[in-house]
Amino acid sequence: MNHQEFVNCISVPCAVLSVERTADGSCGEIHIVCSNQSYKEAMGPAYYDNMIYSELVPKDPKFEDFCFRAAFRKERMHAYVEVKALSGWIDQIMIPMEPASERLGYCQFLFEYTEGAEADRMAGVSMDTAPAAIKACVTLLGAKDFTQGVNQVLSDIVEFSGAFHCRIMLIDHEKRRAINFCEAYRDLSLVDTSKGTGSIPYEVVDSWEAMIGVSNNIIVKDSRDMDELERQNPSWVGAMRHYGVESLALVPLRRASNIIGYLYVINFDVSRVVKVKELIELTSFFLSSEISNYLHMNQLKELSTVDALTGLQNRNAMSRRIAEIDEQGLAPFGLVNVDLNGLKVANDRYGHDAGDELLRQAATILRKAFRQDDLYRMGGDEFLVIAVGISQGEFDRRVDILHNSMKNSAEVSFSIGALWSDGTTDVSSAYKRADAIMYANKEAYYASNPNLIRH
Repeated sequence: MNHQEFVNCISVPCAVLSVERTADGSCGEIHIVCSNQSYKEAMGPAYYDNMIYSELVPKDPKFEDFCFRAAFRKERMHAYVEVKALSGWIDQIMIPMEPASERLGYCQFLFEYTEGAEADRMAGVSMDTAPAAIKACVTLLGAKDFTQGVNQVLSDIVEFSGAFHCRIMLIDHEKRRAINFCEAYRDLSLVDTSKGTGSIPYEVVDSWEAMIGVSNNIIVKDSRDMDELERQNPSWVGAMRHYGVESLALVPLRRASNIIGYLYVINFDVSRVVKVKELIELTSFFLSSEISNYLHMNQLKELSTVDALTGLQNRNAMSRRIAEIDEQGLAPFGLVNVDLNGLKVANDRYGHDAGDELLRQAATILRKAFRQDDLYRMGGDEFLVIAVGISQGEFDRRVDILHNSMKNSAEVSFSIGALWSDGTTDVSSAYKRADAIMYANKEAYYASNPNLIRH
């Protein structure tokens, strides 16, 4: 066969690739035997016939696996992938050709370049993968509870891929946190808890972006791939070996150009690696969009209920909490009305930065005595504690902790009004009584410290 005449008949960029099979049956060197004019123009002046492909583009184990499958297993391979080295997306097809021998095979390689991801091309998945991808989309859109919907999608991926485990890790670079968002196991009884929790440090998750490199995923299907990955990231692979990971397929979740997390499966059926890769890549687009919206809504909710300065809940959250208690009724609760002494003086003498720092210290002391969920900043120098379902003895103990923490602070002083109710008193009435106690204590404080009296 005249390979050059063959590729010249193709209108899109096309090349014939030769693929070597090593003695152990794995993929050896891949050469670009020849190409048509469109391919040469796309590759630029660095191209020449019979060159090793990695002289032209970065070495890519996933690309090599596709070529090997086409050349020796007679599989027609298709993928639509992001290639960072080319700053765009490549719709690529490998078509089997007759091999020259048991050790040398050929495949036809065609591709089309797009600057961005195109929906029509992404939808061109195999008949095996399409139902699973559609089901994932329908599950996400139809779920009444978002996290339960995501968990169901991960469970379906586990079933489709034959994987042991599927997980979504989110990454927060600002707070340097890696968050286990959702996960699914094939069989929880097989989880070896003696090896630890399986939590992943931020530094490890942060390293994955560099590991993805010029491609858009990480695929480990055998010990050879694992060894190659270990040369690049030994600490991560060491941890995977510790937890018995033998295969891995990982794709990023993106908000615009930023990675917000990762979807991955471990110990999957490697005979289905192409289908698994196809499914998680496509599903990652649905998940990225829906998780981004979910995080955005949670951020808006947090902004509407959290005091930005202290991190405590704000007056809006307090009003909702009081309404909930009044609706439920007859539950014991404790109220602590807290007023920060000397805030105005600190602002006047040392500036508002000093006053802000005093408020943050006050919040820290409150957290030592009560749960974060029970703490509210009403505004200015006023705080409120609402502890629901607490016994009188436990409430008194926590109030004592608050007093002692305040006494041990060189900067922070509170005027406190504490009241416990068995639930027969409504919150508004209890608040008025606690407020009266607080003001009595405040008058006593300023009587003892006339130099701090507010004007």
